[in-house]
Amino acid sequence: MSRRGENIYKRKDGRWEARYIKDRDMDGQAIYGYIYRHTYLEVKRAQAEARANCGRPKPIEKHFLHPATLEEHLNAWLQSIRFSVKKSTYANYNGLIRRHIVPTIGKKPLCQVDSKLIQQYINQKLESGRLDGNGGLSAKTARDIIGLLKRSLKTAGIELDIRLPKCSLPKLRVLTRDEQSALISAAKTEDDTEGLGVLISLFTGIRIGELCSLKWSDVSFDDGVLKINKTLQRIENCGAVKGSKTVIDIGTPKSECSKRDIPLPHFLLCRLTQLKKSAHDNDYILSGNSRYVEPRVCQYRFKKLVRSAGIDDINFHALRHTFATRCVELGVDVKTISELLGHSNVNITLNRYVHPAFEHQRECLEKLSVSF
Repeated sequence: MSRRGENIYKRKDGRWEARYIKDRDMDGQAIYGYIYRHTYLEVKRAQAEARANCGRPKPIEKHFLHPATLEEHLNAWLQSIRFSVKKSTYANYNGLIRRHIVPTIGKKPLCQVDSKLIQQYINQKLESGRLDGNGGLSAKTARDIIGLLKRSLKTAGIELDIRLPKCSLPKLRVLTRDEQSALISAAKTEDDTEGLGVLISLFTGIRIGELCSLKWSDVSFDDGVLKINKTLQRIENCGAVKGSKTVIDIGTPKSECSKRDIPLPHFLLCRLTQLKKSAHDNDYILSGNSRYVEPRVCQYRFKKLVRSAGIDDINFHALRHTFATRCVELGVDVKTISELLGHSNVNITLNRYVHPAFEHQRECLEKLSVSF
């Protein structure tokens, strides 16, 4: 549904998009800006504000008088955000700056950094930017670099207008029902907690980092609830511990919505009760003691279990996709699935985690054919 004459229309993902002329090039051609909001009134208000700001004189950009290089500015910016972002986010930013940005354009004076320079840099990275020399960076990594540069350079008064490369999410295979049954049988034959982790992920949809961080205190046996309030991951060491390239970080989940309580199926609650035995509340579920099992070890154990079940190689994250898909096939509403997965909105659930299985598609078409 569009609003004629207003340059406002509703997207397929449910959001509203507004377009406005934010500038003109040397030939007088319009350069458009785009705004996205969840409601028509919000996007119309934002569009009006953007149009009004376009007519205002631009502030004098003091950074043009600054002798700093891009590398110096990025290092200073990193220090300024160090304690305001998650450790994993900081490590990711640090890695992108040190490995990709600084070696190529780090010595550029800040006064020479503009949209044209960054666009040329990104285009070159997409063509031949891999560190191993085998081709260009993925669109996902390029977009991450653009987002980092936009955020950091904004503090120096530099606004970037960059064409983002199209990024298509990799299609992750979902277990068929037969494969899921085989995996469940294999997991149940394990007497220790190795198979338990697979069952928890398959029937709750939690992420591997959330699984590895689970302690027995996170299970409320009286209420039959699993509490998700942290995640465990291995990140690049940014100086906190000397002599190690990476460190384990146990912090808050991916987003605020990822903190959630998940009701446990009865059979899973019973299995947890059986396996807890004499373990202390502060012990990790996957290890049964005070030492955590990190994600790469969890992945390794999962691969062994997959092979023993006679299933083709899959990634651990496929369990999360399989959980969401099975829920949809059983008629669970998307809002409930989204909350169980810890997503901030249902569009993420629909666009990334719902994959109708082939046999479910066949059943739907069979139902359609017998109705005539």
